[in-house]
Amino acid sequence: MPNIYDIAREAGVSITTVSNILNNKGRFKPETVARVLEAVERLKYRPNFAAKSLAARRTNTVALSALLTPESFDPLNLQYFGAIAHAVSRSGFNFLLHISHDQASFEGFVAAGLCDGWLLMMVRRRDERISLLQELGIPVVTIGRPDEPEDMDMVDTDFEQTARLALEHLLALGHRRIAYIAEPLDFAYSAIRLNAYLKLLREYGLEENAERVAETDGTEAGTVRALETLWTRFPRITAIITHDIPALTVLRVLKEWGLRIPQDVSVIGCSDSPLAALADPPLTTINLYVERIAEAAAEALARRLQEPEAPPVRVLIPARLVARGSTGPAPHGSDR
Repeated sequence: MPNIYDIAREAGVSITTVSNILNNKGRFKPETVARVLEAVERLKYRPNFAAKSLAARRTNTVALSALLTPESFDPLNLQYFGAIAHAVSRSGFNFLLHISHDQASFEGFVAAGLCDGWLLMMVRRRDERISLLQELGIPVVTIGRPDEPEDMDMVDTDFEQTARLALEHLLALGHRRIAYIAEPLDFAYSAIRLNAYLKLLREYGLEENAERVAETDGTEAGTVRALETLWTRFPRITAIITHDIPALTVLRVLKEWGLRIPQDVSVIGCSDSPLAALADPPLTTINLYVERIAEAAAEALARRLQEPEAPPVRVLIPARLVARGSTGPAPHGSDR
């Protein structure tokens, strides 16, 4: 069954434009309206009018959707949930939290019509939650940057900066043979950070490190496989960049292999999970300022609910390096 993404692609416009035209919002060139309506007819698209009716009710409640599985859960998520709940309350709204790992569960919750707007976490590069909410005309703010649409409210960490902070920290310590373990690349933040890292390698003349990249599937076993693959191909790695939860697995496995952290290998994460400071050794990482992200996202959604025609906001929150015991000078005599 075609959805609003398909209509937007067929008509060559954003899904926000499709949503506004179908909901009679805003002004558009006649040829744009014609292209959208022709695409609707050609693809035999039928909006969900029952859900639209439910969505039209006002509840003074907003919801947060998080895509999580037991394997992907991070205590940092609890910090996000608490900070967002507090920020939403300060904006004058009630708060609901919806955790799911599939689209069907999310669609059922949306159809219940319990909230006026949505905040989305763990945003995928192409996120079906966005297309559903756009189709129904429900206000949405993403905490993350999907590939499309670009003309919607978004708050995110400056993940390009997190890549720079991590790489420059290691370079200052003398590391040149650096590996990178990415979290699943269908998540927007992971793809953005990796692309920024690869660009930085070119900037610093370290293109050979682009081969020292592997992807974990988000599980502990997947991280072990990624590390084993890298170590088999590049046994002289002196530093590894990843995210906090994979980093904890990396620390454990490297020590099991008889390597010393950071004397033999330095490890740096990203997110400053509550577990990072408890690692052995404590994990060097990047703090994402969760409270600032929560406040900006709640403010953006409150503004959208009060001013439906306002231009979209796109906010990037800077991060900061937290240096701990898992990074140190490159081993004596190491080179590229």
